[in-house]
Amino acid sequence: MVKHYSKSDRRVSDEIVMEAHGINKSFPGVKALSNVDITIRKGEVVALLGENGAGKSTLIKVLSGVYQPDSGIIKMGGRDVHFEVPLQARQAGIGVIHQELNYVPTVSIAENIFMGNIPKKHGFVDYKTMYRRSAEIMKLVGLELDPKMQIGSCSVAQKQLIELAKVISDDVKVLIMDEPTSALNDVETEHLFQFIHKAASEGVSIFYISHKLDELFEVADRVVVVRDGCVTGELMIRDATRQMLISRMVGRDLTDMYPKQSAKIGDTILEVSHLQTDVLHDVSFSAKRGEIFGIYGLMGSGHQQIGSAIFGQDLLLGGTVCLEGKRLAIRTPLDAIKAGIAYVPAERKTEGLILNQSVTVNTMAAYYSKSRQMFVNKPHDRAVCDKWIKSLSTKTPSGATIVESLSGGNQQKVVLAKWLELQPDVLILNEPTRGIDVGAKAEIYKILDRLVAEGKCVIIITSEMPELLAMSDRIMVMFEGKISGMIDAAEASQELVVKYAIGG
Repeated sequence: MVKHYSKSDRRVSDEIVMEAHGINKSFPGVKALSNVDITIRKGEVVALLGENGAGKSTLIKVLSGVYQPDSGIIKMGGRDVHFEVPLQARQAGIGVIHQELNYVPTVSIAENIFMGNIPKKHGFVDYKTMYRRSAEIMKLVGLELDPKMQIGSCSVAQKQLIELAKVISDDVKVLIMDEPTSALNDVETEHLFQFIHKAASEGVSIFYISHKLDELFEVADRVVVVRDGCVTGELMIRDATRQMLISRMVGRDLTDMYPKQSAKIGDTILEVSHLQTDVLHDVSFSAKRGEIFGIYGLMGSGHQQIGSAIFGQDLLLGGTVCLEGKRLAIRTPLDAIKAGIAYVPAERKTEGLILNQSVTVNTMAAYYSKSRQMFVNKPHDRAVCDKWIKSLSTKTPSGATIVESLSGGNQQKVVLAKWLELQPDVLILNEPTRGIDVGAKAEIYKILDRLVAEGKCVIIITSEMPELLAMSDRIMVMFEGKISGMIDAAEASQELVVKYAIGG
């Protein structure tokens, strides 16, 4: 019988495994960290809580050797350490699961897991051992995949879990997890929580970053609040409430997390008939003006592929897409853009952004693709960018800032701004609030509400159940590439959604 782990199996030691004192870090135009002190004990799970741009990601990059602090000290086991590169941190026992996944898409799962630490025998790669150990490690995070499989063909959720498997293949003393459930559904998240409870019970210390507050009550022992680059407080999770965490994080109360208003639902605008790809099988549905249409499924169900198929990113093997009764010939994303369809992808880093370009360039990228203007109007572009920075409360020094330097949540706001500027008739969002703090989520939900009030159609593909239930007028559930259920908001419940998601 497989043991079920919980917080009751964990015992936090008095031994301090890692500590940082007086950490300061600045970048051009911004003070990212200011005199930060933080500690973690053996077997303790410490949640780092703060809005996007608060300094959490910078802090974990300092702790893991990606950045060097301008001043301050870091200690491991009571001894001063200085990490010039991430490899030194890994060798010291620090593992990191970054929000933005890091993998080589063209090689196998096993090779990604053991990247830089390939097992060898007699001077040659020991593939047998590597494949066996990869399979064993993946089982720890609830995955049963062929280790020889190319990782580029895996789903976002699978890649997330493989990244975890990769990190724990080393002898980890401190595990840093940045939004580890952002691409996971409820079942996958439970596998992850089991791993966390087990690892902590065996003495692994974990820094846990998540904007899903309910998760913190499930896994954390202590919460450290970060705001504007400073640690503004900490509390034991047993003494906290959800509203207390929100107030400490954003400095204000958010009484209306899901501001869904009843918009006037109009005529059908989007009709998808008998859609066929290598993953989807005979998928047919329609969506209406003034409607938020939710799509849900478990890993491998095909729900993640629907948006990219409609948008022309995936090869259609069959089926039709009609907009306001007109059949579209969508062969590329540009065809979809011209037709009035926009798509916010789940993987913003690889699909949604030009990382080495400015916020302004990224905001205007779709605009220029559609307009085919030969000359850039810089004053116009700056004005548009500034409008969306203000509207979405994007934390950036200016529109000239390189987008790669922004936090994950603020990068997502740039992706959203890019499409909102086009005023599409149909906006498809794949994991729209992935890696976004609760304050920003509420702002985005209000924007979606405004869009449907204007008669637009919004499709959200999400693994976040509260978001799905609170914001959707209808919910389509996928199972093994097919539609397994269609649910009206009035009858929707988590139990019913999950029932359809497992094929029931």
